[in-house]
Amino acid sequence: MHNVKKVTDLIEDDGKQYIKEHITELHPADIADIIETLDEEKKKELFNLLHTKIASKVIVEVNEHSRDQILEDINKEKLTDIVEEMSSDDAADLIADLPKKEAKDILEKLHWEDSTEVQKLLKYPEDTAGGIMQTELLSVREEVLIEDAIIQLMALSENIGDVPNVFVVDKNRRLVGILPVRKLLIVKHEMPISGIIDRNVISVNVNEDQEEVANIFKKYDLVSLAVVDDDSRLVGRIQIDDIVDVLVEEASEDMLHMAGIYQDEKIMDPPLKSVRMRLPWLVINLATAILAASVVGLFQDTLQAMVILAMFMPIVAGMGGNAGTQALTVTIRGIALGELSFNNAKRAVLNGITIGLLNGVVTGVIMALIAYYWKGNYMLGIVLGLAMMV
Repeated sequence: MHNVKKVTDLIEDDGKQYIKEHITELHPADIADIIETLDEEKKKELFNLLHTKIASKVIVEVNEHSRDQILEDINKEKLTDIVEEMSSDDAADLIADLPKKEAKDILEKLHWEDSTEVQKLLKYPEDTAGGIMQTELLSVREEVLIEDAIIQLMALSENIGDVPNVFVVDKNRRLVGILPVRKLLIVKHEMPISGIIDRNVISVNVNEDQEEVANIFKKYDLVSLAVVDDDSRLVGRIQIDDIVDVLVEEASEDMLHMAGIYQDEKIMDPPLKSVRMRLPWLVINLATAILAASVVGLFQDTLQAMVILAMFMPIVAGMGGNAGTQALTVTIRGIALGELSFNNAKRAVLNGITIGLLNGVVTGVIMALIAYYWKGNYMLGIVLGLAMMV
């Protein structure tokens, strides 16, 4: 079943029943990898063979292009069943990508509790804590006995997935503490839970930016984080797997910004859409290139008198571009990791200038020596050396 060609052949040779029986041997992420290697029709065929529970996990793992292809003409009843099996955050993400009418139809077909939870999540911007949190969690009142908390955990475990922590709230559902499940299971069951909880609980506001949420996970080595509203009421939790997705997304976004590309652009987008997104940045770059050319034009007489300078112009320009790319990359990385802020911006600028000057001196001396020994003209070496330093 791990062989992609074998799966393709089975689909073509009417071996669908075999696939249906043995596909469960694979992890949903592996099934997603197989789906992404198939053409559009076979993607749909293989996905339709999946059991609803597996399909709900696979649809989250496939890339956006494959997901759009699969959902293009999927049966609404099947899609509703799939959404029912998904965690609230994944369901909200999927429904948010559907056309408005189709999304409305799915929400109406869902069980009212699931529909209500998903609609709550859809109100939050997708790049906030509220946009990536899930509402499935285990919360207990602080006066509850440990024995009762364990009973609740056993009753809800199948529906709420991994439960690394139990969140403890007061009568107004305000978060007052947290308790690791492993600790819950080893203490005396007759004790009230309030006696063993950690009240120094780390939480995040529902409107916090997802990048800051990722920084909190990194800073405190968390696997789960409570999400609260403006009144400190518990509204959801964020799991480490969601943060991994955030880190990938933020890194991708930073890389695209460096190249002047919008995050919304996908590799399989229609050419005209990509042209509209890329053209403004290319026009700006063209304008700056023309400006640079006009500066060179001011020294036209010098270049005519000493044509050999034109030979070295690409080297000087290229080294300047390389130095700029290095500085830009380090700066963007510093911003992404939270190392750069307004408080240390001045120091960072001075540091960058110092690095640029030192690199300029070293490369300038090297270039001056090369020019002198190559062309036997010490003035040419001095000019090129100074140009590299600047």
